Amino acid sequence: MPLTSKELMLIQDNISMCEDNIKYLQGCAQLATDSQIKNLCTKLASDEKNSLQLLIKHINTAAQ
Repeated sequence: MPLTSKELMLIQDNISMCEDNIKYLQGCAQLATDSQIKNLCTKLASDEKNSLQLLIKHINTAAQ
């Protein structure tokens, strides 16, 4: 089922937000001196990457 232009726009906005969150969390992990905080930021960045891949998959599936 094809996405409407509004749905596509919302997904693209979410992709942008995910990319920004990944950069921010990776930066936090690099700056963190506490190992627990560093690990948490790294895990959150990884989770955000998974969300990003899912959003991209939705766009690619809808484009077919």
